[in-house]
Amino acid sequence: MRTLLRPTAVGIAAALTIGLAAASAPASAADVEPLLHYSFDAAPADGVTIADVSGHGHDATLRQSGASFSDGVLSLPGGSASSAAAYVQLPSAALAGKKDLTVSAWVQTRSGAGNVSAAFVGAPVASGASYSSAYWLLNPSNLSGYVKSVITNTANPSAPWGTEVGAGATGTPTSGVRTPAGMALYTTVIDGTNGKLTVYVNGAKVSENTIARNVSSFGSSLVAYLGRSTYSDAFFAGDYDDVAIYDAALDASQAAGLYSDGALDRAVASVELPSTAEQDFALPTTAYGAAIAWSSDSPAVTVGAGGAASVTRPEPGSGDASVTLTAVFTAGGASRTERYALTVPEDLTDAQKADADLDAIQLANLDDVRTNLSVPTRGANGASISWALSDSARATLREGSAADTETVVVERPAAGQPSAEVIATATARVGDAVRTRAFTLKLQPLPAGDAEEEEAYVWAFFTGEGDGAERVSLAASRGNDALSWNTLNEGQPIFTSTQGTQGLRDPFIIRSAEGDRFYMLATDLKVAGLAGGFDTAQRTGSLHMEVWESNDLVHWSEQRHVKVSGDNAGNTWAPEAYWDEELDTYVVYWASNLYDTTDPAKRTAVTYNRMMYATTDDFVTFSEAKPWVDVKRGTGRGTIDASIARVGDTFYRFLKDEASMTIRQEKSTDLLATVTGALPDATGPADEWTLVKDKVATGLPNGEPGGTFTQGEGPSIFPANEGDVNEHEWYLFIDQPSYHAGPNYYIPFATDDIADGDAWEPVGAALRANLPQNADGGKPRHGTVLPVTRDEYEAVLRSFAPDIAVAKADAIAVDTTAGTAPVLPGAHLTMADGTQQDVAVAWNEIDAASYAKAGTFTVSGVAQDASRAPVQATVTVTAPLEVVASARCLAGKATIAVTAKNVGDDPIDVTLTTAYGAKTIPGLKPGASSSAAFSTRKDSIPAGTVTATADGATIGAAYPATACR
Repeated sequence: MRTLLRPTAVGIAAALTIGLAAASAPASAADVEPLLHYSFDAAPADGVTIADVSGHGHDATLRQSGASFSDGVLSLPGGSASSAAAYVQLPSAALAGKKDLTVSAWVQTRSGAGNVSAAFVGAPVASGASYSSAYWLLNPSNLSGYVKSVITNTANPSAPWGTEVGAGATGTPTSGVRTPAGMALYTTVIDGTNGKLTVYVNGAKVSENTIARNVSSFGSSLVAYLGRSTYSDAFFAGDYDDVAIYDAALDASQAAGLYSDGALDRAVASVELPSTAEQDFALPTTAYGAAIAWSSDSPAVTVGAGGAASVTRPEPGSGDASVTLTAVFTAGGASRTERYALTVPEDLTDAQKADADLDAIQLANLDDVRTNLSVPTRGANGASISWALSDSARATLREGSAADTETVVVERPAAGQPSAEVIATATARVGDAVRTRAFTLKLQPLPAGDAEEEEAYVWAFFTGEGDGAERVSLAASRGNDALSWNTLNEGQPIFTSTQGTQGLRDPFIIRSAEGDRFYMLATDLKVAGLAGGFDTAQRTGSLHMEVWESNDLVHWSEQRHVKVSGDNAGNTWAPEAYWDEELDTYVVYWASNLYDTTDPAKRTAVTYNRMMYATTDDFVTFSEAKPWVDVKRGTGRGTIDASIARVGDTFYRFLKDEASMTIRQEKSTDLLATVTGALPDATGPADEWTLVKDKVATGLPNGEPGGTFTQGEGPSIFPANEGDVNEHEWYLFIDQPSYHAGPNYYIPFATDDIADGDAWEPVGAALRANLPQNADGGKPRHGTVLPVTRDEYEAVLRSFAPDIAVAKADAIAVDTTAGTAPVLPGAHLTMADGTQQDVAVAWNEIDAASYAKAGTFTVSGVAQDASRAPVQATVTVTAPLEVVASARCLAGKATIAVTAKNVGDDPIDVTLTTAYGAKTIPGLKPGASSSAAFSTRKDSIPAGTVTATADGATIGAAYPATACR
């Protein structure tokens, strides 16, 4: 705890008063000093030794890693049984043989309801056994959410839990009281002399049981811990403010005294008020179990129900108000009074308010406007703000996504036109004061209507919960192949959060409706080192999502930490977005647990995840979040991780059903249709969500040797590019982490018919062999695959993989003779980092007509480098002769005349072939010409071709149809 005046003994000392006034706390006839006492006021000087402040020298030892000390509080991170999570080893020799013992600890759990141990004293694990045969154990929140403090009352080495007695015991899990919110004092009295086990929470007795065993029954050798037991349960996640163990059985009065004085110390120390108040604020009404009553000596601050402090600033020019707030702290029959001074500044003038509200307006990307944007219509100081636009052909106003906003709807110049400027003037009014401020919006021209088709993919992902893994990485496909990937940035993540939890998961990239801007959203969550893990993350997690934007997937904006969830939410998971043409806005959706309290400290158990949604025009301002899918799927379970695709008028939604931990596929013509109460079946109106397929892809091979896809999360649905080498229409990537019996990365499925939930095919073997892999070994988990153009793709490669990006392909020139198919070589490439590669090329098929005669043509191909660079070869077709054919009439009959000219350097033999015979011209000299005539003996002939062959070259010469009568 924070350094405070502390009683060193229990009894009369508990009646000490601190502050301005106090009532007597419960007292005892005799003082009892702690046998062991750990205040955690200072971190261990050597990193491991926790000082015993009782003076008896019973120092404790910090084991493993992840613990922290701050303001007199020890925080343990928690973790799986196999992890290296920190715990404290207590000096058990001091406890051995004790018949009477009292353990009193200020603890706040972050583990949630589960099988964990905040404190444990027991027999060592016997040889061949897996756990202690006898013990006392404290768990602030058992599986039922009740306080558990138990002792094993009979000997049963094979199942000692079955012998537990006490509050929240395995056999009576709901005996005693529910886990209190926040930091609480848990006091357990083991009275072996009188055969009683008594448990107190915040000084109040919650259970009393008759016992036949005590700590002395456990044997002469013991183990004792904070943060673990000898069971193979997870390590405890939580905070310890103070732990004291007495070698006596304290009575009820002493237990109450421990709480009342300790609670008042801690409650007083926990309250910090601002020195200046300009706006309404909340006052705490409870702390450490103590009630806090407030009063004010000034009308500048009035205190209402629930500790709501309303601030009324003095009139401008009247001076600041000095206010004293008085708090009366009450705990266990004792009370203490504290006073807090603060200042309420005189109010601003109306003109100052208008100026302040105009100065506070921040509009993003004014020099590079490519989409609609939100503007405020009310300021924090009460100004009403109206907007005027200089060019109504370029910009108009409509109702905004969020309250007190409007949307500027922009009409960008056509492709190829210069940018256009619009002056947006904000007018702020407060009373009679009117102020204006002008903003210049520079509207960029639209991208060309014949913009490139997508020919590759970029993948944004994170890799798991390991140290450093909760950051965002990018990968790039090997050309137009969604199942083969390049690692980028030397396997290092590209995005690291500097805000919120400083962790990033579940990145999603969406291309803007206009096509030339990208937005990346990510979950604000860092599970690594988070005490209580996913349980804590769903009760007291972030209300924000992280946002970046870019025009090219290379140069990104500063991170935006945007609050989108309401104060009653416990988490904001896996945000994705979809542009809805009918609504003319973006719909953003994510998962949240919702609670009946806005105070995270009062949430003792997870509720269930709902899919929520909001709308936005610019990913800066969002509408109020609303439930989209609100279905409880079991204790603590709901729906998460939605991903959307559209075909025609039908939306397809893929989401995780936490009841089975599998993926559902649904459809609707109304994106914002809501689902409540129960998940839909396959019947219903088209504009409601109906089931296409439950447990999508479950049971199919996952691409691992002998592996099967059973469960998963984070579905990512995306269309295959035209020309994707795998020749599918749609891909569905599903994250199969190790906790869902998977390889801890994405498993792909593909289909040509998204409407058929049974048509998904496993393609995991191909992806498994060609996954990107980070330097730490991590492979892609929940993220997004985005189709991109070749230019966008190459820009990403140049920035993040210059050894893969092709800067230049050497010209490829091939000669062949007419009639002979050219032999096309590989390509010589120079990469963006200056290195060079010789690679094979997959050439397009060549039509024989292209090389049937002398001339030049080009052949396209795909280099088999890591980027699958497009290349071209120029083919020159040569022939040693030129041939001209004609048809004429002689004596009423058609005759074909052919002239051959040797254009080479050597004499040649020429063979001329027609439908009416063949002739040879032997030894035609260089530069010489020779003619031949073919009599057809017909008075009319159709058009045809004379074939001339010389030195292996074959060329043709056409002649026209001829009629001689």
